[in-house]
Amino acid sequence: MTTPSESTLPVILCVDDEVSILKSLQRLFIGKSLQLLLADSGSQALELMQQHRVNVIISDMRMPHMTGAEFLAKAAILQPDAYRILMTGYADLASTVSAINLGKIHRYVQKPWDNQELLAVVDEGLALFHLIRQNKQLTAKVAAQNKQLKELNNSLEETVQKRTEQLKQTLLKFKNLASERQKDEAATLEVLYNIIVSYPPLSGELARKISATCEYLANALKLSPEQVVTITKAGLFSEIGKIALPTKIAETAYTDLYDRERRLFNEHPLHAEEILLPAQHLSEMSHIIANQLERYNGGGEPIQKIGTDIPLGSRILAVARDFWLHVEGRYDGDKKSMLDGFEAIKLRQGSYYDPVIVNILSILVASEDVDIANKARRGIEVRALKAGMKLKQNLYNLKHILLLPEGHVLTPASLDKLSKYQLKHKEQLLVEIETT
Repeated sequence: MTTPSESTLPVILCVDDEVSILKSLQRLFIGKSLQLLLADSGSQALELMQQHRVNVIISDMRMPHMTGAEFLAKAAILQPDAYRILMTGYADLASTVSAINLGKIHRYVQKPWDNQELLAVVDEGLALFHLIRQNKQLTAKVAAQNKQLKELNNSLEETVQKRTEQLKQTLLKFKNLASERQKDEAATLEVLYNIIVSYPPLSGELARKISATCEYLANALKLSPEQVVTITKAGLFSEIGKIALPTKIAETAYTDLYDRERRLFNEHPLHAEEILLPAQHLSEMSHIIANQLERYNGGGEPIQKIGTDIPLGSRILAVARDFWLHVEGRYDGDKKSMLDGFEAIKLRQGSYYDPVIVNILSILVASEDVDIANKARRGIEVRALKAGMKLKQNLYNLKHILLLPEGHVLTPASLDKLSKYQLKHKEQLLVEIETT
């Protein structure tokens, strides 16, 4: 079957077995900017439709061999967008309705026709034809764009899934190694923290600030020591799931992300939950991290929890996290003072954040003690350390990489490693030791 040719002008097809009627229609359209096709039978008209894309069809009802209704029914299959007009001399309404149903006719005109009325009907048909064609073109364009978007989404999701799976496998390997050590949890946390530090879009310093603020807020709420420790750890590792995101999304300020990118970004707590799944002893911390994007008014992710249905640790983390993201310029690209960062949080208390926790943060900001993670480095030099001493705080290098965890009891081997580290990296370490 050949494809009908497209004309730059509107194409009108007139079908009637009476030559005089065809000539009258021909005279009617003289001077009009269109292409006129004439056929004296339904079969001839169908042949013309094989060769031309027709905009409007005007067909007589009563023709030998093939009635106008029968012809228009076949024309509707051949070119469904064409506007179909039936001309009838019958006054019998039932016959006309039957013909309309059979031929899928848009309009009918009685003979003898009024020229102006017929021209108006044809103009109406041309307008509808173009509207249908434009709608189909737009639909096809939207479908093509949706296909491209779907392919892009699939590609991004595949990247995220691959990255997540790689991280899960890496963590499993590290966990197996850590199980050989006496303190499995401490070893796992060391690995997790150094993963954060080694991923350029993230910051070990920012993680420590969030963690220290979580600790302050949890203590101010008079939570149990166990809860404080868990919430403090959740603050430190709150962004671990971002490692599973495409780098561009992980390093872009939240307000600069497009809708599709935000949807992917908002999945990072769930990626963290998947990454931490093998470490069952971190399940409470993982639960806090997984719910950190829930909002107090129920508008958050992933399941729109409301108010106190959100875990307390997650509500604390949300306030501490976004406070520092505002201060560091990672929320909207604009670095802020401590006071301005708090004001950004205060504006959304009751909607994004728990008002009780926001109020406690105000006390911390007013005390000018909020920069816990950047307090002056203190401690004693490595050469003054002795075996048996116990670390009071985590020991980090200048790049915020964890060298030894809090609570580590120094041994001759660890002292030797610290000394060699200083010589190799030309960096002086200051170690805080518990006093007895």
